Amino acid sequence: MNETATECDHLAANPPDPDRIVPGVSRAQLDLPRAIDACRAAVAAQPDTARLSYQLGRCLFYAGQTADALKSFKQAADLGYRQAHFILGLIMMRRYEGVPFDVSHIEHHWRAAARLDQANAQVSYVREALRGSFDNISDRSDCDELKRFLERARPKVDYLGSLLVDDLTAALS
Repeated sequence: MNETATECDHLAANPPDPDRIVPGVSRAQLDLPRAIDACRAAVAAQPDTARLSYQLGRCLFYAGQTADALKSFKQAADLGYRQAHFILGLIMMRRYEGVPFDVSHIEHHWRAAARLDQANAQVSYVREALRGSFDNISDRSDCDELKRFLERARPKVDYLGSLLVDDLTAALS
């Protein structure tokens, strides 16, 4: 897909987002007021472009506008954006202020992101499943899916991530 980058992309793309279309901007380098304005304009112009809703959510979250950030992340997740699914699960799991903790929502978002081939979600989902955080891991097909998540994540993680993938794979054996 050859998409045209917007000002929102240039100001707010997240470095670990596998679907960003320009180099990412670290949190420390974000110009939040400018990025929020650019991303709001981009989302208004292209409401069905999930990447832009995700990037707006990222900026709003860092600006402490949690409720609006969650709406933007959810909009992106509803459009199938894997990074939005992962981040929604992550901020719930980390119990950020203003973010309701709901294990079933974490499981839903991480499993969705894992199925969409988001490596961090694949590893995080398996880790929490093995810890017993999710009730619905019960049969062989679930274990086979967990193994597939780890196999698909392995080439996309760094050295330390590969050690975790090795440990999780061994725990599933």
